[in-house]
Amino acid sequence: MIHVLNLTYRADTGSTPAWTPEHRAWVRDQHDQGRVLLSGPRAGGAVIITADLSEAEARLLAEEDPWHRHGVTSYEIVSFEARNAAPGLALTPGADASVFLINVAETGDAPATVDFLASAVEHVAATATGFRGSRLLTSVEGDTVVNLASWASEKEFAAIFDDPGFTSRYAAFKETVTGARYRLYRTSRVIGPRLP
Repeated sequence: MIHVLNLTYRADTGSTPAWTPEHRAWVRDQHDQGRVLLSGPRAGGAVIITADLSEAEARLLAEEDPWHRHGVTSYEIVSFEARNAAPGLALTPGADASVFLINVAETGDAPATVDFLASAVEHVAATATGFRGSRLLTSVEGDTVVNLASWASEKEFAAIFDDPGFTSRYAAFKETVTGARYRLYRTSRVIGPRLP
């Protein structure tokens, strides 16, 4: 489950500045552990969105926050089952079976390469189990196209090569490139921003 932790400042927020450095260090650590996906201020408090945690883990996370421990904020937790996520967003805090595909293609015609690659990826999105999403990127120089995709498992990714609908589209994509190479990756470490 994904959890939205809605922090609300208590009526007396005079102690907030005293605990803010500790709170920020704690938030950065949670990002680095992969337990927190997004966090930031809002009017009257802050919001933290967790990775895929159990309800008990989310409650413990809220209770460990220095702001909560020192009585600066109260928490409301809203939980939901994440069925869709932006490509490239890892929802699990630790190692699991999921993989990221990074396919790098050199090209002299980036728009055509993107169109053919998009055709292959759209076919996968409509037919393949375990596909979590893809983000097609074009280099600033316009000579390279990258497919950053997320899959539930290596086995589910490999299965697309048994699908003639995919392989024919992928072959058409390869005709537009001067070289292409893909690799599958697993998360080794998560490092969040260090700015306040």
